[in-house]
Amino acid sequence: SSFCFPASSSFVAMGDLGKARGRQSKPAGAGLPRNEKGGILITEEEMKIAWDFFDTRGTGKLTSTDLRKKLATFYKNVSSKEIKFLLNNQPEITFDELYALLMDNQLTNFDPVKEAFKVYDPNDTGFVDMSIVKEFFANLGYGDISDEDAKIILETADADKDGRIGLEDFRLMVPFGQVAEGSKDK
Repeated sequence: SSFCFPASSSFVAMGDLGKARGRQSKPAGAGLPRNEKGGILITEEEMKIAWDFFDTRGTGKLTSTDLRKKLATFYKNVSSKEIKFLLNNQPEITFDELYALLMDNQLTNFDPVKEAFKVYDPNDTGFVDMSIVKEFFANLGYGDISDEDAKIILETADADKDGRIGLEDFRLMVPFGQVAEGSKDK
């Protein structure tokens, strides 16, 4: 299994809109900024956003309990083996340790935005399921989203104004995994 925090490429280790809209899909990760080893570039700023989501106690360390608590919102059946993998087989991990592991990744055929999108599109329709968005908000303690609130979210996120949030709309909302400027694959 692979995980991607739904709002950050920093926890890596979402369907196919091109087919849904009748276009050829790009290779996963095409045009994304790369690190020195050819893997996906993960900035310290992106990593900090993800870290702060998981480190709710502000301890500067993540434990299996921290990861399981937050990941369970998005992934119902996270195994102990997967949690252990994310912690690099340690009982806990610091920001610096995790960033050092991820900054030199060699993920070349991976699209973090598409992977995150899958969490919001569990039925592989090519579009965000607003009932999932409502569920996530409630499970994360942000309260219930009314139908009117959901309509506002949809209208705000629906960049192409087709009445749904597809992968390309989703790409415009997330602060990571953006195609490099000047890339042919825009």
